[in-house]
Amino acid sequence: LRPAVAAGFPSVQSVPPAGVIFAAEDGIVVHEAWARASAGVATTGAAYISLMGGAQPDSLIGASTPVAATALVHTTVNDNGVMKMRPAPVMPVPPGQMVTFAPGGAHIMLMGLKRPLKAGDSFPLTLTFAHAAPVTVNVEVRGMGQGAPAGDHGHGRI
Repeated sequence: LRPAVAAGFPSVQSVPPAGVIFAAEDGIVVHEAWARASAGVATTGAAYISLMGGAQPDSLIGASTPVAATALVHTTVNDNGVMKMRPAPVMPVPPGQMVTFAPGGAHIMLMGLKRPLKAGDSFPLTLTFAHAAPVTVNVEVRGMGQGAPAGDHGHGRI
């Protein structure tokens, strides 16, 4: 199956990557929650996840974490050759489809970090959906030079 891409939204595919992390009672499965270590005393960071839709259409409508004052879902768009981040208050999660957040695309922006994100650490991130129950995942912090988990070979990215 070819990935379907909506402008400004993460790509969608039917084949999930390896490494299921958490599943909501309502069928949404969260794969590979990770973040890069923050640079120095940076007060912002980003978390990345992959979501497999359940049997019914749903949407990611929010996120929160104790390590940041605010966690917002963002997309990255190309505006006449300039890459810009935009808040995405609603991120569709189609039934049975994979929605992948990745560097350079959709991400969960962590603003007002309360402590630096250090490689090897982890932190909880709660995802709120329009219909499914909230899901709290454990986000693995990877080194600054490290990219997506080994199972991600660029499939499903914008």
